[in-house]
Amino acid sequence: MDHDRIANCLYRMASYLLKELDARASTACVPKGFVLFRRGETTSAVYVIREGKVALVWAGPDGVHPLDTFGPGSIIGLPAALNGRYSATARAVDDSVLGLIPASRVMEMLDRSPVHTRTVMQLLAFEVVRMHVKPGRPDGNRLYMAEKPED
Repeated sequence: MDHDRIANCLYRMASYLLKELDARASTACVPKGFVLFRRGETTSAVYVIREGKVALVWAGPDGVHPLDTFGPGSIIGLPAALNGRYSATARAVDDSVLGLIPASRVMEMLDRSPVHTRTVMQLLAFEVVRMHVKPGRPDGNRLYMAEKPED
């Protein structure tokens, strides 16, 4: 199976996960420049971007490095729900409307649903492959999760 077909399959699986997370989320409106979380902080929530854009950045000793920018339909912070700490800093690029799901509720959902757990594992595995395909990132700990692949 080629990379694009795998990406499209994962996108469909991630779309179902996105809908389930969004259904459990409370709404958070954040202004441009608002920091959702910082690298190294204990995980508090996972976010679904409903409107606007959020950038993930890596702040290292040699400066700040942009990792990716995400728009509506993306999930931010899901890996951190699994390991307990955010691996990057997330900042709103625009005024944004987010769905906020406490990390504990995400973990409860994954505990009850083998399908969601498997989806998350497959998305994480795909992201590892994607990190090797797109070199040049200062840190591999970024995750686009529900972004639709380009055709």
